[in-house]
Amino acid sequence: MLPEKQKKAWNDFYDSVRHNTILEPKTTLLLHLASAMAVGCYP
Repeated sequence: MLPEKQKKAWNDFYDSVRHNTILEPKTTLLLHLASAMAVGCYP
């Protein structure tokens, strides 16, 4: 699992991407997948 500092950074990033009004839904989904894979969570 992630250390607390990195977990907070991840959650902040995830929430900012999830609750946006600028990006298209497809782009948002791709960001979610890419960031999850970057920290080792493969779908």
